Formats: sequence, C-alpha cells, structure tokens
Amino acid sequence: MKKSRVVLCIFLVLTIGVLLGGSVLAADYVMKIGHAQSVMTPRHKACEYFKELVEDKTNGRIKVDIYPSNQLGTEAEMLESVKMGVIQATLGGQFEAASPKLLIYTMPFLFEDIESVYGLIRGPIGDKIAATAEDNDIKILATGVAGGLRNFTNNKRPIETPADMKGLKIRTPPIDSIIKTIEAIGGNPVSVPYAELYMALKTGVADGQENPFTNMVDKKLYEVQKYLTIVNYQFHPDPLYVSLDWYNSLDEDLKIILKECAVEMMVYNDELNLQETEDCLAILEKEMEVNYLNDEQRNMFIEKSQVVYDFYIEEGFFTQKELAEIRKAVE
Repeated sequence: MKKSRVVLCIFLVLTIGVLLGGSVLAADYVMKIGHAQSVMTPRHKACEYFKELVEDKTNGRIKVDIYPSNQLGTEAEMLESVKMGVIQATLGGQFEAASPKLLIYTMPFLFEDIESVYGLIRGPIGDKIAATAEDNDIKILATGVAGGLRNFTNNKRPIETPADMKGLKIRTPPIDSIIKTIEAIGGNPVSVPYAELYMALKTGVADGQENPFTNMVDKKLYEVQKYLTIVNYQFHPDPLYVSLDWYNSLDEDLKIILKECAVEMMVYNDELNLQETEDCLAILEKEMEVNYLNDEQRNMFIEKSQVVYDFYIEEGFFTQKELAEIRKAVE
C-alpha cells in the first residue's frame, strides 16, 4: 500500500513538473507571416527554414506560423496589417508603401546580373535603405532576392524593341517604378493584384505581364501567354517586413536572434532562387517562344527608361549621389 502511494506521489510530481515545464517552455510570442506565393516557391521554403531556425534558437519562445497563397489578404492588405500590428510579418512587394527609398532597387536596368545584388542588399547600403521603413512602423529584418531579374511575356507578338510594346496592356503590380517604366518603354500599364494575374491574362484584361521566371512558372503563366522576352530590366528585393511595435516588444536577446535568423533565411532564399531561376527558365523555353535581346536591342529599352530615373531624382526619392553609391558597390 505504501509502495502504491509512493508511486502515485512520484507520478503526481512528475506530472506537475511537466505541466510547469510546459508553461515555461510555451511560446511567449507568436509571429504570423503571410505572403502571396504558393508552398512550392523559394519564398515559402525560406519561410519554413526561418520558422525552424527561430523556434530552435529561441527554445520555442517565439512560435512562427506561415500563411502562404494570400490566405491573409493581398500583398497590400498584408503590409497594412503589419503596420497595424494585426499580423507580425509579411514578404513581398509594396515597396513604396513600406518606404519610398526601397524604389531605388527597382530602377530599370540598374543591375546587370543578380549576383551583383547580394553584397548590396546584405551590406551597409542595404541596412541604410531598410532602416527608412521604420518611419512607417515597419522593421525590415533582412532583404533577399524576389525571384531574380524580371522579364516580359505577352500574347500578341514577340517583343524585340520598344516599338513592339505599343498598344500592349501590360499587367503591373501597384509599384510606381514598374508603372512608370512600362509607360516609358511604350506599354499600357494595367494594375491587377498578383492573386488575379492568371485570370487577367486568360480573359484578356491584360495582354502581357512582367515577372521573374520563378513567378511565371509558379503561376503557370505559360498556359495563358505565348511570347517571353528576356530583357532583365528590373530587380525586386524581398524584404522581411515586421511590425515595428511587435519587434520593439521583444526582449533584447530575442531581437538579436530574430535578426540573425532573418539574415540566414535570406541567404538560403537567394540560393534557392538562383537554382529555381535556372530550372524555371528551362521550363519556359519548352512551353513558350523565347526572344533573347542582343545588346543593341536592350540598349533601346535602356535609353527609353532613363526618364524614370529623372522623375525619381527630381521628386527627391533618392539622389544622384545615392545612385552612384549603388552603382559603385555593384561594379
């Protein structure tokens, strides 16, 4: 009888210990991350890697929940939710809404290749640009590559010169620099949310669109587009936007860990994107008619797009000095 009571007491002590231990180890913070892309994309895989890193390095004090495929709204809605603290983080476009300074990354033909971007976005220039989002209640923990350099597709004809853009309705995200670039090279911008892109092309709301290869394959745009023009006209960063109020509520050690995990996440994201870009181009080459522009043809687009730089410099978004600083950094 005494033995049974001893066993029962030990059981109760162990049970209480587990319960108490569980309460200590339970998450102190939940970090909801929303994004617009599918679970097959580098962005989502990078988020999964981030979740693994954060939950491991914080010993479960921060729990990360990921919501892909616009489950929490459009990119614009998710960014607004981050600003308001409704969700803790998102990835994607909406650069001007986060900070107008981010638009400097998106200037047409600023980068020759994606490899030249890495040192910039991971270095002091990238940190300085990221810090400007704090004026809009956003903390950018790290910045990666959003799918590689961007190119054009359409249903009407091959695009070889700016003259071929005339009359084409080109779907654009609500990013001002894209709209202005499309206008500068002769196209007619049509604003359509990313979630509605496929149907917009299928139904003729838009004749064409611009995106990196990874997005084109993820959305299966080759099913509703015939011509692909490789012009490599623009780079998009992929910032991890975090609610500044939520970030400031964290203990100092958690802030440091979160920053380290975000940087590591983006290195992984960029590695995935580099491989995916090659794989997706191979798919598109099989499914579409692909036009590679020569230097003379590409220079026609570069010359037409210079008015975009003029506009942003005149409006004070950035200076010639800042632009020169970036160009020097990626030489």
